[in-house]
Amino acid sequence: MSDKDNRRQFNRREFLGRSAGAGAGLAALAAMGPGPAAAATDELRILFPGGTWQEWFSNTFAKPFEAGTDARVIWKMGLGFEPLVIAQRRRPQWDLIHQNQNTSSQLGALDAVVEWQEANIPNLKHVHTAFRYPYLAGKIHTPYGLAVNTKRIKRPITRWADLWDPEFAGKVAFPAWGWMGQEVFHAVNQLNGGTPDNVDPGIGKLKDLYAKNKALTINNVEHAHQMLLSEDVWLAPHFGARIEKAAAAGAPVEFVVPDEGGLSFIFNTAIINNRPADSMELAHRFVDSTLDPEQQIAFSRLTGYPPTNTQAMGNLPADLKKLEMSEAEVAAFGKIQREFDYMAMFAYRDQIKSRWDKEVVAG
Repeated sequence: MSDKDNRRQFNRREFLGRSAGAGAGLAALAAMGPGPAAAATDELRILFPGGTWQEWFSNTFAKPFEAGTDARVIWKMGLGFEPLVIAQRRRPQWDLIHQNQNTSSQLGALDAVVEWQEANIPNLKHVHTAFRYPYLAGKIHTPYGLAVNTKRIKRPITRWADLWDPEFAGKVAFPAWGWMGQEVFHAVNQLNGGTPDNVDPGIGKLKDLYAKNKALTINNVEHAHQMLLSEDVWLAPHFGARIEKAAAAGAPVEFVVPDEGGLSFIFNTAIINNRPADSMELAHRFVDSTLDPEQQIAFSRLTGYPPTNTQAMGNLPADLKKLEMSEAEVAAFGKIQREFDYMAMFAYRDQIKSRWDKEVVAG
């Protein structure tokens, strides 16, 4: 039996049992005022992070959808809306929540979001299988690896372990836990022999990164951009297109995919379960529009990330030809994440976050 077969997999019953411990806090969230649970069916209510990503998403998808349907999009901005969705899952107030493949799988295990089906989302059949997950498919995918300052670092950077090179002490960074930190942490933990219910390897490595290599914390894409421009950070996990934007702005940086593989975060708006039928139908129509090849190309032009619709992937305009990827390149991104046990990651999330705060950040 392989290591993969031996790796502990949580079943749904065990996951639900462990998740129940958060019941009191979730109940408090659910009781936060009456809220517009029965919002008008011509409203599409979206939980979404802010920043430039929301601006681009709104301009490419939301505003054209409003114009074509007479629906009005209502936004609630911020991070970490998963507890709210769980708390309200019997009487949800929101239609869509911006997610990646990790968090959507976790919410799906609780029946808080619905599976995507081609019968309800026709464009889904054109999305590359690498970017399709049970509870969402990517509007683009976001290659993720290492940002490397080529002026300050003269040797080749080839592995995730290069972050721990003492030569770069004080000039390495790691993403904040509430941003991308927990996903990258699990990649580090897994590469060092850990599992979601045994994070000692990852905690030990990150303790060393902060204590011995004096790692800095980058809080979001804008913060990372400034740290790369100022050269306060020479080496850090980051999104490929954001690294290219920093380079275009004058930072001496390049995007490196480590030999072990990069990461690929598949983002879109998961459809929240148990909304009224008309609202659910509107939500399905909206997410279908995010898989349209022409709209994906428009979004790729804004973000610098590759589309996921195979019709768009095979017909990129001249200004986006740099985004073309071979099947081997597609496979190289996300291969670490294919080993993730999303349900176990969620079940142990609070304990791991507590250890992160106490042993890594404060340690």
